Amino acid sequence: MLLKAIKFTVISIFVFSHILIAGQKIKYKFEKGRDYKYSTSIESKIEGQAMGQEFTLTSTAFVDYTINSKGLNENVYNLTVTFDKFDIKINLPMMGFNDSTISMKEYLGKRVKVALTDLGKTLSIDPIDTIQPSRIQSMANLTPNELFKNLLLQLPNKELDVNSSWKNDSPDTTSRRGMKVISKQNIEMKVVGVEKELDLECWKISVSGVNILEGSGSQQGNDITIDGSNKINGTVLFAPKEGLLTSSKTSVESDMTTTFTGANTGASTMIINTTSKTTLLK
Repeated sequence: MLLKAIKFTVISIFVFSHILIAGQKIKYKFEKGRDYKYSTSIESKIEGQAMGQEFTLTSTAFVDYTINSKGLNENVYNLTVTFDKFDIKINLPMMGFNDSTISMKEYLGKRVKVALTDLGKTLSIDPIDTIQPSRIQSMANLTPNELFKNLLLQLPNKELDVNSSWKNDSPDTTSRRGMKVISKQNIEMKVVGVEKELDLECWKISVSGVNILEGSGSQQGNDITIDGSNKINGTVLFAPKEGLLTSSKTSVESDMTTTFTGANTGASTMIINTTSKTTLLK
């Protein structure tokens, strides 16, 4: 009898999981006027060599923010994101930073406007309030654009069930400080199961793949080229009924070479390991 009961329970769970994630389209469902509070931490370790010197830089950013929806218009959400907390911890002894924690107070209360499709594709990011860039922020390689551009998982416009998968293979271009970097993406997402989080029934979605990076530009009289790759692995929990990402964890291993010609000639190599975690607070 016990064996039969166990078999029945296992089969019931299996059937329930398939029913829960069978033949559904999933979309983001931000309610107009409602605040959604999230917390993101980004931990990074950079090991490299530049101008004949080896260096190691570790940093962790802790960012809390509130997302408020102004409504949905033709499948596009107009979101206002307000910074509630922005702390950066840096360890780079050669420049005088020894596990130094800096509170980016100039960010607190500042807002950015994000246009996001209901499938999670970021269309634009524009400041509402003036935010002055800082040296610390540059060292940690974190700007509002970099934080919010790929914050939410991009969803497919098709029905999904257990073991369904989809790919993101669209190239992405980033321009910053005289540099243009093209990311050739080959990322696969796959529905691998069901979990409960924050009392919500969530789909567990795996994320894995590789980005190839190619960049060029000029800075301070130097022509610069960048070649590299990112290996990505992670897991996202998404509540389909509520249309909310409840948590995500992603690890990225990057290998990059930067070459300088002009006023200075040389090359630097870096291996970067980054772990990002995002959690819905309420």
